[in-house]
Amino acid sequence: MRLLCAAGVVIASMLPSTVSAADMNAVGQAPARDWSGFYLSAGGGYGWWNADQYTDFGGFPAPGPSVGTSASGGFVTVGGGFDWQFAPSWVAGAFADVQFGDIKGTIRAPFEQYSGTTNDRLNLAAGLRLGVLVTPDVLVYANGGYSRAEFTGSGLDPTPLVPLSVAGQHYDGWFVGGGVENTLDFTGISSPGWSMKAEYRFADYGRRSAGMYVDATGAPDSAIAFKPKVQTLSFSLVYRFNEPGSARF
Repeated sequence: MRLLCAAGVVIASMLPSTVSAADMNAVGQAPARDWSGFYLSAGGGYGWWNADQYTDFGGFPAPGPSVGTSASGGFVTVGGGFDWQFAPSWVAGAFADVQFGDIKGTIRAPFEQYSGTTNDRLNLAAGLRLGVLVTPDVLVYANGGYSRAEFTGSGLDPTPLVPLSVAGQHYDGWFVGGGVENTLDFTGISSPGWSMKAEYRFADYGRRSAGMYVDATGAPDSAIAFKPKVQTLSFSLVYRFNEPGSARF
């Protein structure tokens, strides 16, 4: 009888501690991150472009070979988008962003041997992305879509008898790219809603002519057919509005 009583006391003393430990484990488990929702991003990076060029006479290339030029420089970027997590480790989304840059290089009219400076100062992009979660906190993705680039105009050297300039021009094209995004929890920093991403893009804008004109009168001259291809590498901080502890729309 004494043994039964003793056993009962031992079991009774163990029950509260067992339930308490189970409760603590349940409380200690962080909920799985949900990647669905709206987000904003901001960051910067480095870009470079290469362009094939020739003198354009009314839609016809001038005699002689085309020339290639290149450039590189930095930029800042801001953007936003919406993601949807499904299946359950896939993430799809739509986004738009803008890059303000200083990717400056040479523009040339090879037939006349004129040259000037042009700057890829603004890039707009709108597209889709699809990625897979390799862990709950790390997303690997590919993206693609529409892109627009704005290149500045310039005076041309060597200065001819009649000084000329080349007009600025915008170029419409497409881009493809990819990257990695991870929550700051992955780095050991507890910051609800925050993540960071690294991304590479390649953009092709086809060929479009930028007109040359007489400085004094604005009268048109020939043009420079310019075909830029732009590559960028960016790093951004991302704030997502759907997590506990973060702001919500």
